[in-house]
Amino acid sequence: MSDRRSKSLEKEQSKNNQKNRKEWIITIVLAVLILVVFAFILWRMAKGGRSSADKVVFRVAGQDVCLDEVNLCILQNTVDLGIGESALDTTAEDGTDADSYYKQEILQLIMDYKVEAYIAGKQGMKLTDEEKKSVQKDVTEYLGKIDARILNDFSITQERVVEIYQERYLAHKLEDTATKDVKVEDQKYCTMYMLLFPKIQMGTDGKYLTEEDGETPLMLSEEEIAQRKTEADEAYQKLKDGADIEDLAKEYGIESVSGEQSNVEEGFGDDFKQYAASLKEGEFSPVIDLASCYAIVEMVKENDEEVAKQVMERYQSDAEKETLQNKRKEWYKEAGVEEAEFVGNTWNQISLHDFAKYVEE
Repeated sequence: MSDRRSKSLEKEQSKNNQKNRKEWIITIVLAVLILVVFAFILWRMAKGGRSSADKVVFRVAGQDVCLDEVNLCILQNTVDLGIGESALDTTAEDGTDADSYYKQEILQLIMDYKVEAYIAGKQGMKLTDEEKKSVQKDVTEYLGKIDARILNDFSITQERVVEIYQERYLAHKLEDTATKDVKVEDQKYCTMYMLLFPKIQMGTDGKYLTEEDGETPLMLSEEEIAQRKTEADEAYQKLKDGADIEDLAKEYGIESVSGEQSNVEEGFGDDFKQYAASLKEGEFSPVIDLASCYAIVEMVKENDEEVAKQVMERYQSDAEKETLQNKRKEWYKEAGVEEAEFVGNTWNQISLHDFAKYVEE
């Protein structure tokens, strides 16, 4: 009897041990599953946090252009330039909406500095330590004037801003090498009084008359033109005798077509530029025989240095831009780039309206 009870107890204990073992196995499996699920969630969260930054929008010269870089460029062009909702709601005459227009401009901007940075790297260009400090200074200045929440909204980190700025600096370095030898010749900016004796018929409003085509001028008769020449010669002699050129314009009834003109030397055209370059204040030219008139010019102000400086700076800037445009064509060809290689549909889904809302902040 006792043997039977003993065996029964052993059986029951064995069952309990098996049950406990199963429970432990289940507990361990559940714990492992929980850890796996938790790790997966963390991975997805991390991946989700990076996806906006690491998502490739397009490629240029074999370089990936990710969404955070596109976001930064759009952000700077909308917020910094004040392109708000009202500006984006306009439509051009050809039907192009402002959103599409600005997007295309920004795309071209990114492509330009990507190609230039690629060519600069190909030529062995690198940023100096001083230039890297300038990058860091610019980044610090930019980050200091924009709300960090905005950058977070577009997954833009400080590290990426530094990388993008370094690439832009490299592109500008290439541009500087291309334009450093571009020079425009200094010119005077002068004011001359143009005393004009027209060979063309004039209306009561003082404007030249034309044929029915609206372009061909209605010339005076030969006798009238000869009279104009006589008047011009008389006026020239009176100037030599000390007459005032403005008074002469009134005397001969040509004040509506005569008057002061200001420009740089080249701006006066082939007919007058030699006098703009040679006359001193108060000096005047002989009678100039032109197809449209007889003319006498008198130097009123030989050179306005401040205006001349401003004009020549504009000429210099225009010359550099033209040089840069021509060089870019060469760089694009060398890089084998004709247009951006879009990846997926991300670019089409981007709207500047998502950025414009921050303009007022």
